[in-house]
Amino acid sequence: MGNRSKKDEGFLYRLLPVLLSLGVVALLVVLAAGFLQAIRERDFVDQLAREYLLIMETEGYLSAGRQEELTASLTQAGLGGISLDGTTVTEVSYGDRITLSISGTLPQTILGRSNLSWDLPVSIHLSSTAKQ
Repeated sequence: MGNRSKKDEGFLYRLLPVLLSLGVVALLVVLAAGFLQAIRERDFVDQLAREYLLIMETEGYLSAGRQEELTASLTQAGLGGISLDGTTVTEVSYGDRITLSISGTLPQTILGRSNLSWDLPVSIHLSSTAKQ
């Protein structure tokens, strides 16, 4: 009988690293999924910024109506604390420099848990020339 318990102990000691490794891999998969979601959200905000910069190129500035549209789209994308400070909001002449500046935060959570959350800062500064 004494022989058998040593055999069982050996089995547990060999199984422990495998179980620990599986736990670490599962944790990394969950973290990676959370970070990939953050990257997707950030890319969507970047895409909105590029879209509105093209609009600004043709209109010569970001009008009040377009500011409201952009802010609503960014809010819908999950961006909070939105600031457009530094954005060209008065019409400029053909060939003049226009700038679109967006800043805010994207709230992030892991597995929807509030104690595993953080705010991802977003700061986008794009510049081009007016072509209207």
